[in-house]
Amino acid sequence: MHSLTGKTVVVTGHASGIGAAIAAKLIDLGALVIGVDRTDTESAPRPFNTIVGDLSTFEGVRAIADAIDRPIDVLINNAGVAATQPWRTVLAVNALAPRDLTRLLLPKFGQQPVVVTTASQAGFRWQQNFARANNFLAVDDWDDALDSVSNLPDIDTICYSMSKEAAIVNSGNLAVDGKHIGLRSNTVSPGTVGTPLLSDFTATMGEAAIDGAAAWAGRHATPEEIADAVLFLASDESSWISGADLPVDGGYGSLVFRTFVAPAVGRAGRQA
Repeated sequence: MHSLTGKTVVVTGHASGIGAAIAAKLIDLGALVIGVDRTDTESAPRPFNTIVGDLSTFEGVRAIADAIDRPIDVLINNAGVAATQPWRTVLAVNALAPRDLTRLLLPKFGQQPVVVTTASQAGFRWQQNFARANNFLAVDDWDDALDSVSNLPDIDTICYSMSKEAAIVNSGNLAVDGKHIGLRSNTVSPGTVGTPLLSDFTATMGEAAIDGAAAWAGRHATPEEIADAVLFLASDESSWISGADLPVDGGYGSLVFRTFVAPAVGRAGRQA
């Protein structure tokens, strides 16, 4: 028997891509899955319960939380959108929705809450941009939070990476806030994955970046490979892991770090 058998797990974005792979694996393990998505398609895994809702507004997030009427064990914040959407939508769905859905559902958790959020290797500069992400997350009202970053240069371009930096920072903040004894919160940061969103990422990040990642690693990841990492962090097998970001990218993030970040740090050190 798997440690997730019989547990109630909320999965946002369960209708396609990584979310569908997560939900299908959970169902196979005998978990009670509450799937949340903006649509309910026949091709999606059939969870214990399906909630059709809108994660792009606080009111939508609150309605989803209110619709969950039973105790839960695990929340998997997986839903996300690419930068083909307006920048305010990207930051709302990818960063503010996980923050507030988690907050609203915490009273419905059992004694050992587990939260796993799907971030991205696009958020790999979260440490360098920690203050910006943390300040953004500190603004409770969604309109005020979004207005606070509206004057950033190239906000249309950086919104996706910024949203994933914020998701990683928010998860770490939750892990160390000390208000919920026993709570574990982690993120998984995939590289390029063969999902319906890949074409959107190609459109916004460029073919060279997407094809280059696949060429270096030999292929894109499958949704099932990302789902396995998410379920590991959701399970008792990771019981002493919290506040971590797990890269699942075939090693591409390590290459990027050594190619771009480490040399810049070295130059800054020599100049100092």
